[in-house]
Amino acid sequence: MFVDDATVTTERSFQIETWYGSRESWFLTAISPVQGLEIGTGIGVDSRDGFDPSNWILEAKFVSGNLEGDGSAIGLAAGILHNFDGDLEEFFAYIPYSRMILDDSSVLHFNIGFEAIQKNIGLVGLDPSWEYELITGIRGDFGITDRFALLGEVAAANFSDAFYQGGLRITLVPDLLEMDITYGEGFRRQETAPGFNIGISFTPDQIW
Repeated sequence: MFVDDATVTTERSFQIETWYGSRESWFLTAISPVQGLEIGTGIGVDSRDGFDPSNWILEAKFVSGNLEGDGSAIGLAAGILHNFDGDLEEFFAYIPYSRMILDDSSVLHFNIGFEAIQKNIGLVGLDPSWEYELITGIRGDFGITDRFALLGEVAAANFSDAFYQGGLRITLVPDLLEMDITYGEGFRRQETAPGFNIGISFTPDQIW
């Protein structure tokens, strides 16, 4: 899902996420060395053009509060995206806010932030330039049973380039292994992102 939650992975443990998408695919790892802090990195692939790695990402997120314990939480996340030629393609930062609803069976997530995208990278005769976008989004995780949740989100850049995405989250092994199956499109007819996605996250308990 594009809209992030105001949580971090298990303290003094790690998380592995990987998903295949009809437009892009990712393999991501994250670690939480201290309470409230998550540091992650990973490799992205353009699924429309074979499976050669195209980008790598480095990001960090800090969250104040405990969503399940307090009923809400807020955080700050930031990261950079590089291509494998060494060019900085993107910098982003955003504030995620999450709140439990419906007797704590479901969660709403809100994001607001910005991304700076470098254009014209690698184009002969054109100097690289930066384009800035305000990113916003809202997402709902609606619990159906202990093992199934419906997911839905709407997000936009500069309140104009908007898309929706929805799907199903399946808890394969409680507190350890989850699967998401989603599909989304842009509200503009010609926009097909984010397309079909299927992913798995592995989150073990504290290990040190």
